[in-house]
Amino acid sequence: MPTKLDQHDMDIIRNLWDGRTPYADIAKRVGLTTNTVRNRVNRMLENGVLQIIGLVDPGAIGGHQSAFIGFKVLPQHLSAALEHISGLKGVVGAATVSGRFDIMAVVMFNETFSYNRFLEEELKNIPGLLSTETFFVVGGKDFQLRYVL
Repeated sequence: MPTKLDQHDMDIIRNLWDGRTPYADIAKRVGLTTNTVRNRVNRMLENGVLQIIGLVDPGAIGGHQSAFIGFKVLPQHLSAALEHISGLKGVVGAATVSGRFDIMAVVMFNETFSYNRFLEEELKNIPGLLSTETFFVVGGKDFQLRYVL
């Protein structure tokens, strides 16, 4: 079971987006000392829940869930649909793929941005959308994502 991250840890992660932000700057932004920020970053690195490039293990964040979503779209709308899907709330990344889907996306959800909300609010304007299929992540090894919520 991964280490659970608290709100201070999440505040630090949000400020490490480019991986080059000095700990002193982060400390000022999040209201902690520089040493506390350094210690928390080192703890997260040692536990494997953070890489300095800003990747986080979603299982370590309480109340979060991730999923792979496959999209079938009309061929003439493939580029526009990919562009639209890439900009949706919760989408970590999207790509065109071979196989039974045209586009696959990795999406994050939490208590305030649920899967149902994603379906109801985010999918309604995708150009040429024919269908979707969702695969919720239930486990993994070294599965880390950019934090987008």
